[in-house]
Amino acid sequence: MIDQLRVRLCAHLPRRIEPIPGFRASAVLVPLLLRPAGPTLLLIERGEGLAAHAGQIAFPGGKLDPDDADLVSCALREAEEEVALPRGAVEVLGVLDQVPTPSQFVITPVVGLVAEPPALAAQAAEVAAMFEVSLASLADPKHYEHQGVREWMGIRYDMHAYHAGGRTIWGATARVLHQLLGLVDPRERESAAPRS
Repeated sequence: MIDQLRVRLCAHLPRRIEPIPGFRASAVLVPLLLRPAGPTLLLIERGEGLAAHAGQIAFPGGKLDPDDADLVSCALREAEEEVALPRGAVEVLGVLDQVPTPSQFVITPVVGLVAEPPALAAQAAEVAAMFEVSLASLADPKHYEHQGVREWMGIRYDMHAYHAGGRTIWGATARVLHQLLGLVDPRERESAAPRS
């Protein structure tokens, strides 16, 4: 599964979004942790007191800082700050399509493999909880819900949700996850949701 994903990410040409006035560049790390029972994805629940995305399920990440060399560096730095995942422990496999959000961010998802997951710790100021979900569980159609098609800024979007571990993954995070699962097994994208 991981080797297949590595090959497909190398061949994938990420969709870039033209600069949108007022939107801020940001990046998230999509961390794949190799566990004995199979790969898992690390997600976080954002703190309720945050100005943006409070209480939402997300991947570790945040806005591009002036000191970041690029968006990949931004994603690695944010993961290190938010969940204590050392950037040296992450093998960057590739980048997914950029995702704009109604909160005026353009997110660049960076997929990273963590072959030897270290002990992790949530930064209390930003992260209320962190949890792992197996990739196989998320790929199971019974955990998926298509939430219809919406139009925003003249673009039609399929809306996705994934239910795992008593939580619902929705919004931009679900869109990132949907693309990732489509690269792991392209049939998942075709069968799980109707075309817009």
